[in-house]
Amino acid sequence: MLQERSMKDSLLSLKPIQKFISKVGKKVKEYFGQDKSCIVCLEDDGVFYGRGLWEWISKAKKNVNLIITDREGRDLKEEAIKGRKILIVDNDIITGKTYRKIMDLMEEKKEKLKIKDIKFAVVCDRIGLADFSVENYPSPIDWSLKNLDSIDFKILSVLAKDGRKSFVDIAKITGLTSVGVKKRVKRLMKNDILKIKGLLNIEKLYSLSANIRIEANEKTVERLVKKFKKSPFIYDLIQTSGRFNLILSIVIPDLKRLSSFVEENIRNERGVKEIEVDVGEIPIKPKLIELPLSQKEIKNLIFWGEL
Repeated sequence: MLQERSMKDSLLSLKPIQKFISKVGKKVKEYFGQDKSCIVCLEDDGVFYGRGLWEWISKAKKNVNLIITDREGRDLKEEAIKGRKILIVDNDIITGKTYRKIMDLMEEKKEKLKIKDIKFAVVCDRIGLADFSVENYPSPIDWSLKNLDSIDFKILSVLAKDGRKSFVDIAKITGLTSVGVKKRVKRLMKNDILKIKGLLNIEKLYSLSANIRIEANEKTVERLVKKFKKSPFIYDLIQTSGRFNLILSIVIPDLKRLSSFVEENIRNERGVKEIEVDVGEIPIKPKLIELPLSQKEIKNLIFWGEL
């Protein structure tokens, strides 16, 4: 008993543990409240911080379990988390891979084990996923394909075909719970990986498309980009380093409207040196473009589409 007390005191006397507790301890206490709870430590570094937090919180709260599991959750003791609030503790979140894996596992077990709530605490959170953290350093890499797993891609594929698909339907396809799907969709949208919005079928309104290459000075290009970004008819807009330093692709009902567009919106701009235009059929890809958002753009769309 004396040896165990000595171990506790020595752990709580360590500065990294003291810093962790000073930053997240109060919030964790509020989260647990009077409910039965469990701290789940992820091997290896999560054990150090999780045990320190448990020893500190156990001085005032007696109904808190402590368990250790690997990053796959393969040796998770279900009886220890049954009917409790869960706090998963790790050292850091860098790419979010471990976070997603263990949170998805807990979400799958939530209903069966009647888990009341699940939250995550770390020392350093690089991508803003943890509920409680000490430090929030920017990630050294941008969000990339490496941050997505096979389930993320499956969700994206389903929503690309039907953006109105319910979380319940997607759960059946992916093998997750509907809550698990909801959390992933929310995270994808938070990181600007996914946006769900209405799209316009251009084949129903337009018969032609055009690729317009513009050579202009820098200030003129800036003005044109600002103007064309708001246009519902332009489905591709690129600044390049070549001779033609602005290229846009546009859908049109007929050649007369194309000519009017070029004259009124491009040729009359001061600083435009040269324009080249190629006309073709409706693009093979994309077939859908974003809907205009403002009343003015909707009126322009109706006018533009009249033959």
